[in-house]
Amino acid sequence: MSETATPITMPDLATTGSAVRILRWLVKPGEAVTRGQPLLEVETDKAAMEVESIVTGTLVSTHFAEGDEVSVGAVMAVVNAASPTPTAARAPTPVQAAAPVSAPPKPANAPTGMFARNRAKATAPTPPAAAAGAPRPTLSPAQLVAARRLQQSKQTIPHFYLQLSANAGSMLAQRQAALPEKPVWDAFFVRAVAVALQQYNRFACRFEDGALVPQASDAIGVAVDVADDLRVIYIARAATKTIAEISAEIRAGAEKLRRGESLPQSAQSGGAVTITNLGSTGVETFSAIINPPEAAILAIGAVAPQLVPVDGQAVVQHRVQLTLSADHRVVNGKYAAGFLAAVVREIEKS
Repeated sequence: MSETATPITMPDLATTGSAVRILRWLVKPGEAVTRGQPLLEVETDKAAMEVESIVTGTLVSTHFAEGDEVSVGAVMAVVNAASPTPTAARAPTPVQAAAPVSAPPKPANAPTGMFARNRAKATAPTPPAAAAGAPRPTLSPAQLVAARRLQQSKQTIPHFYLQLSANAGSMLAQRQAALPEKPVWDAFFVRAVAVALQQYNRFACRFEDGALVPQASDAIGVAVDVADDLRVIYIARAATKTIAEISAEIRAGAEKLRRGESLPQSAQSGGAVTITNLGSTGVETFSAIINPPEAAILAIGAVAPQLVPVDGQAVVQHRVQLTLSADHRVVNGKYAAGFLAAVVREIEKS
């Protein structure tokens, strides 16, 4: 069968419009490649990713070097295909969460014309060196990207922090009454933030070039830790969904990440505000770093019994501490306080 020159273009990786940077090429010109084999690693404003070949053949040429920034649709390389180019396209998937086991990835169909997939860490972290010359602990590409972006966030975003506690009694009652499966805790906070965002919609903007720019989506992100890599699952239109529906989306997304599978486009395309929950670890309160280009992140602690005064009497309530980290370029303290109070009111609804 005759060979066909197939251009490999940069897929749309659902970024905020910024160019994608090439981290390294995994295949050299002249080497054979198979359909689905990773060709290169790239970095977006959200994650590190592997881009895979859509055909089987030989890599003829590469048009960009490592470190170059590439726009969506630009031709990065050419592969001489030894077989017809498949018509079914695959969706790109960020690799900020490695699967706990080396399960083969299963990319989902989407109109991108490229492959990208979740990838297990190439090397596990090495224990601390006991002697001079011993190997140092290593970081996955996803962890390196997270380290760079979070450092940039703290250095360039003027964070300020507000804290309130909420009565978690209503949430406890709803979880106990839910059958056949209790909703995940994060579902309550996702919906509360989404409802509050309808009134305080300035949080759905980002600061860019001296102006406020509306985000492309008002979805609420949920930070998920999978095999020590940080990923975010975005829940779109959360204010219109029930707690059970939101919980099902979070569970399904987390399971896909743990299996190394791709998320639906709506669950990985970014949003307005992210929540991060350390309640399961017993941590009662903490402050989180904003996930750019978002304007805020809500940190959630453990639900714990506390004595509180009610009508002059000491009453035991199960309460949860909420800490809002906000971008002072986007909102001021009073506006952020109103938003956080609205989140608390929604959580405490019976």
